[in-house]
Amino acid sequence: MRNTLRVQGAAVGLSSSFLASCPLAVAFALFERHSLQPAAQAVFGQAVTRVDHLGSFACRTMYNRAGGRLSEHASANALDIAGFRLADGRSISVLKDWPGQGDNARFLRQVRQDACGNFNVVLGPDYNAAHRNHFHLDMGRWWVCR
Repeated sequence: MRNTLRVQGAAVGLSSSFLASCPLAVAFALFERHSLQPAAQAVFGQAVTRVDHLGSFACRTMYNRAGGRLSEHASANALDIAGFRLADGRSISVLKDWPGQGDNARFLRQVRQDACGNFNVVLGPDYNAAHRNHFHLDMGRWWVCR
């Protein structure tokens, strides 16, 4: 890995710190300020206080396929987000709330769409079954928003 740092939190807390490439760390900070918090204020009238993630760095190929192309996670250039906690203590889960029709689902859809302005690749539950429980955000070479 090159040019990586440990993100430990900012205005929003994290379920745990994570390793990030410099581009991923900057994109996450911009996402938190310009996408995540505005979506929470618009839908719920309150802030997100914590991001629950599944990690960033994992030295592996895409989908763990033998002989496959390296995942962006292999260089700490990707982050998987599973949910959020609001100021009132409410938890929002990609797995549980994405299929719904209420405010939680509306918030998740807004967050996923807005993340496309911060990250090069944004994959969510509508992309495939492997992403049913999280948003995959990365700074790879391609641009995909699904």
